Amino acid sequence: MSTSEHSNLPAQIAEVIAGVPKALIPNSVKALDRLIGAAVDIPVAWMAQKKAQIEAQTQSYTSIEKSIAEEAAKIAGGNADTVQNAVNILVRKAYQKQINRESVATAMVEDMRTNPGENSHTPNEAPPPNLDEDWLNVFERYAEDASTERMQNLWGRVLAGEIRKPGRYSMRILRFPSEFSQADGLTFAEFCTSAFGDLAPKSLVKPQKDKDIRSLIFLESAGLIQGASGLGLTNKVTFDSSGNAIMREGPLALLLQGLPGETFEYETCVLTPLGQELLSLIPGRDARAAARKVAQSIKSAAIKSAFLTTISQSNDTLILTEIIWQPELEVNQST
Repeated sequence: MSTSEHSNLPAQIAEVIAGVPKALIPNSVKALDRLIGAAVDIPVAWMAQKKAQIEAQTQSYTSIEKSIAEEAAKIAGGNADTVQNAVNILVRKAYQKQINRESVATAMVEDMRTNPGENSHTPNEAPPPNLDEDWLNVFERYAEDASTERMQNLWGRVLAGEIRKPGRYSMRILRFPSEFSQADGLTFAEFCTSAFGDLAPKSLVKPQKDKDIRSLIFLESAGLIQGASGLGLTNKVTFDSSGNAIMREGPLALLLQGLPGETFEYETCVLTPLGQELLSLIPGRDARAAARKVAQSIKSAAIKSAFLTTISQSNDTLILTEIIWQPELEVNQST
C-alpha cells in the first residue's frame, strides 16, 4: 500500500518514507501525521524546510491574527487591542510548537534514513504493532516543547526507535530527557563508554584511588544505575556446557569462552531498565568499542578467548566479526 493511501502527507515526506522498510511504513506515516498535523496544508513550508515561511512576520499571517482578534473582541466584548495582544501571543506560541514538532519529525526521518541497520525488519516480515495512542499523546507534548536542536534530535531518535519497535521506550523515558540537563547527559554518556549491555565493570567507571564518586552517586540517585554505593554488586558468570558465556547489546554480542561449568566474577555497576533505555539514545555511541573495553577489563585466566559477534536476525545464531583475543593469537604476537 502506498503512503498516499495512508495519509495526505507532502510529496517529499512520501518520497522519504518510500525508503523505509515496508513493515515500518504504517507507524512512520502515523507518527508524521501526528507531528506535522496542520502543516500538511502548507507543504511548501515543509518541503523547502524554511521555518521562516510560517512565522508571524508574513503579511498573510498578520492578517489572520488581526481577523481572529477582531472576532474575539466582538465575542468577548473587550478592547480589540488587548485581545490582539493576547491572540498574538497564543498564535505565535502555537506556531512555535508546530515548528518544534516539524523539527522533531525531520530528525526522526533522518534517523530512519541514516541508521538503516536498526531498521531490522526483513522484507516479508509482518509489521510491528501499531504505535500506542496514549504514548503518542504524551510524546507530542514533549516534542512541541523541544526548542533546541539537541532536544529535537533526541526526540527524533526516540520516535524512530519506537516506530521500529513499539514499546521500546516507556512513558517514564518520555519525561526523563526533559528533566535531564546537557551536563547530566554528558556524565551518563561518559559512563556508557565503559558499559556494554546492562552493566559496566566497576574497574572502568570507578575513579582511581576512590577520590570522587559523586558522578556515580548522581547516576544512581537518578535511577540510571545500581551498585555505585553501599556493598556494590558483583557479576558472577558461569560458562555453559559448550564453554560459552554471552553478553549482548542489541544486535551485538560479546562471546567469552572458557572451561564448561567454570565461573568468573567481577565488581560491576548495573544499568537499570531506565538506564538501558537511555543507553540507546546516546548519539554516536560506539557499542563495538565499548564491548572491546569491557572485555579487556574483565580479562582473567578463566576466560580463554573473547570474540565480538553479531546476532543473525533470522535464527539468532552468532556471526563472528572480530577476535578480541585468543591463546594462539597471543603466542604469535609474543614471538
